[in-house]
Amino acid sequence: MEHAQLDSKGWSHLLARLGGEKAIASSAREHGAFVRARGVKSAVDVLRLALMYGPGGQSLRSLAALAAAAGLADISDVAILDRLKNAGNWLQALCEETLARIAKKIGAKAGTRPIRIVDGSRLEGPGERVWRLHLCYDPRLARIVDAAITTTKEGERLDLLEVTPGEIRLGDRGFPQPDGIRNTLAASADVLVRLTWNSLQLSAKGKPIDWRKLFERTRKQGVVDMPVCVHKAHSSFEPLKMRLVIIKKPPAAAAKARVKARRASQKNQRRTDPRTLAAADFIILLTSLSREEFSVDQLAALYRLRWQIELAIKRLKSIMHIDQLPAKHPDLVRAWLHAHLLLALLLDELAAKLGDIPPSPVGFTKAVNLAGNHAPRSSTARHHLAPA
Repeated sequence: MEHAQLDSKGWSHLLARLGGEKAIASSAREHGAFVRARGVKSAVDVLRLALMYGPGGQSLRSLAALAAAAGLADISDVAILDRLKNAGNWLQALCEETLARIAKKIGAKAGTRPIRIVDGSRLEGPGERVWRLHLCYDPRLARIVDAAITTTKEGERLDLLEVTPGEIRLGDRGFPQPDGIRNTLAASADVLVRLTWNSLQLSAKGKPIDWRKLFERTRKQGVVDMPVCVHKAHSSFEPLKMRLVIIKKPPAAAAKARVKARRASQKNQRRTDPRTLAAADFIILLTSLSREEFSVDQLAALYRLRWQIELAIKRLKSIMHIDQLPAKHPDLVRAWLHAHLLLALLLDELAAKLGDIPPSPVGFTKAVNLAGNHAPRSSTARHHLAPA
C-alpha cells in the first residue's frame, strides 16, 4: 500500500466500511490505540501507519520517512513502533467488528444450510515464536466468515471459531477430536471430517474397529458406509453416534499416497504400520449427516469443497505475505498480523459487492446444490488480496 494511494477514494471507502472516522476514533480510544495527538494526529493516521507497515510491507525506518515526507506523522521509527505495539488489540477488535458485520449480513440472507470449512496455518517469524491463523470459510459466498490469530498453544479444533446453528462444518485430518466434534454437534450443526485410521477411537456394534478387515471389505466393495460410535480414551465421555464412510481411491491416487506414507516413515526413522499403507488406498470420512440427507457420492462432493479454504490461505500467504513476519515483539506481531487480516476481510467484502461470478467448477456446483443453495458461486478467481 503506497502512500500515494492513501488519499484516494479507495481509502475513503475503506474508512466508510469501518464505520467512518468518528467510529474509528472512538474504537481507538476504547482500546488504547490513540489517546492524544502526539506526533500522530488522529486514529485514522494510526490505522494508515498500521496498514503501511503490515500489508504495505514498509519497514519501521522507511515508514517513518514516508510518514514525515507526506505530513502524516513526524516521529521516529521507535515512536512508530510504540504506537503500533499499542494498536494490536484495536486492530483485532476492528477485525472482530468486521466479522460480526459479515455474520449479521449473512444471517439476514440465510435460508439454506451454510457450508463452513475450517482450517489453520502456521505463521513463523524471527526467533522461535510461531503463530497460528484459524479461518472459517463459506464456499457459497466465497469469503472468510470467521478468523482468529493465536499462538500455537491454541491447537486446531472444529469448535474454536463460532459455530452457526444448522451449518455443515468441514475439516481435514487435523480436526477429528472428540470434544470438538461433540461441541459442534451440541451447537446444532453437522460435521464432516476426514480421518486417518488412528485419528479416533471408534467402535461398531460394541466392538473396536478392525481396520484391516474394514479396508479389505472396502477393497472388494469399493465403498463402506456404516454407523459407528466415537469414544474418548480414559474419560467418562458419552459416545457419539456417527457415520463412517470409506471410499476406494483411483489406482494412481492410491499409489501416490502409498509413496508419501513410506517417505514419511523413512523420514521419522520408524517402521510403517501396515494399516497406514493399507489406508493410503482409501478416503476415510466421518460425519453426522444421515444417509437420508446425503449419499456417499454427495458426501464426497461436499468434502471436495475443502480445496477452497486452502486457496484462501494460499492467497493470504502468496499475495499478502501474511506469513513473512518481520517483528519479534508479540504486541508488534499481533498488530502486523491483524492489519493483514483486516485488509483481507475488507477486500473480501469488496469482491462480494462486485459480484464477480466466474464459471462454477462441477464439484462445487453439485455440492452446494445438494445443501440447498440454488445460486452457487465459485471462488476460483475471486479474492484478489493484493494491497489496494
